[in-house]
Amino acid sequence: MKKIVILLFAFGVLITACQDDDAEVVITASQEVCDSLDILYTNDVAPILADAGCSGSYCHGGGAGGINLSDYENAKTVAESPKFLKSIRHESGASPMPKGGNKLSDQQIETIECWVKSGSRE
Repeated sequence: MKKIVILLFAFGVLITACQDDDAEVVITASQEVCDSLDILYTNDVAPILADAGCSGSYCHGGGAGGINLSDYENAKTVAESPKFLKSIRHESGASPMPKGGNKLSDQQIETIECWVKSGSRE
């Protein structure tokens, strides 16, 4: 009986440990918060990407790693990937960004999350 319980427990652990890293990312900012912020790419997101060095010509503004954040259309396309938010949150399943730099502040991450959640408006 003990062996069966141990096997069932081990099986349960294996199932929960084997998650799809590309699964949809849960956005932690509430819809109410996001709606109250009215986040736009040009006014809010582009300055964060520029300040962090993400959209510069030596990084994703130049297409490093096949990711282009040089303008609104490219950034919107990249933001549709679940790995985008995982990267800026430094979560497993994606390379932490900015590479070699400090993680964005919680406020900056929330701003980008709200931009994505609100339809990635220009």
